[in-house]
Amino acid sequence: MTTDPAYTESFSPACAIARDLTVRLSVTSRCQLRCTYCLPEKGCACPSADGNAELPREKLVRLLALLHHEFGVHRVRFTGGEPLLRHDLPELIADVRDLGIHELALTSNAQLLAPRIAALRAAGLQRVNISLDSLQPETFARITRGGRLESTLSGICAAQAAGLGPVKLNTVVLRGVNDSETGALLRFALYSGCHLRFLELMPIGEAIARFDDEYVPATEARAGLDQFGYEWQPLPWAPTETSRDYLVRDADGRETICGFIAPTSQPFCAGCRRVRLTSDGFLHGCLARSSRHNLKPLLDLDDCTAALRLREIMTDAFTSKRGERFRTTVASMAEVGG
Repeated sequence: MTTDPAYTESFSPACAIARDLTVRLSVTSRCQLRCTYCLPEKGCACPSADGNAELPREKLVRLLALLHHEFGVHRVRFTGGEPLLRHDLPELIADVRDLGIHELALTSNAQLLAPRIAALRAAGLQRVNISLDSLQPETFARITRGGRLESTLSGICAAQAAGLGPVKLNTVVLRGVNDSETGALLRFALYSGCHLRFLELMPIGEAIARFDDEYVPATEARAGLDQFGYEWQPLPWAPTETSRDYLVRDADGRETICGFIAPTSQPFCAGCRRVRLTSDGFLHGCLARSSRHNLKPLLDLDDCTAALRLREIMTDAFTSKRGERFRTTVASMAEVGG
């Protein structure tokens, strides 16, 4: 494995607290699927998996308002679990939009997206990322432990019809499971007008036990696509971005964007400007570290005192990004919002 040079750049004091943040808001840790790299087949270690610990909408919005005011949050991505399981998601999106945060995106398995897309669009949703780990119904069901490929494909079509394109598709590449489908998935992106990103498996939670057997480095996934004869043009990359993107063109002139997210082999932590806020009110500065900060006590403080305390928390959260490289953590993807 290689380490990206940008990752080794030292943090300057000015970077200890970042502005222009992206907040990944996990609105629920519940999910109707149990993807093999995310959740165990039965049970869940997530403290809020039953929904009882989820903060009500107005409290999540108050925490986001504090982050927005103090640190210039301009992007919020609604995640889970599966965010569509939260019944008041459209209202939550509208409330966040009304804070003045106008870059609003959703990450979903899309099993329930088609019937809800109109309400989400009307609330202010602008973009959607959809998990698509296979185009084979049997493999899709195996990875998701019961998901219906047809439902996800319907969700993709509905998002495009609602004007949320280009839809971004996320594929976790798993050796011996779906790594033979990367060419088919790229062809699907070219024909459908979607963008596609291949993700490395991360040694997090449920994936730790299968990591050695199923991990595929991004460089290997990229090299395996050369056989299809597409034209690949690298696009500019900045240290704040997670995906190394290419403009891909086939012989008939179809184009798409294909990216590779490689947190294990090419860490991008040095430029990371993302924090994760869970549905039960905890702030995670780094996906790869188990440390977290309880923001719920801020809800009982006046705005001035809450802001001062939040600055202390954020300083600590961003300092935690200085680790030597990505590490394993027992926290599940569903708990921290992916």
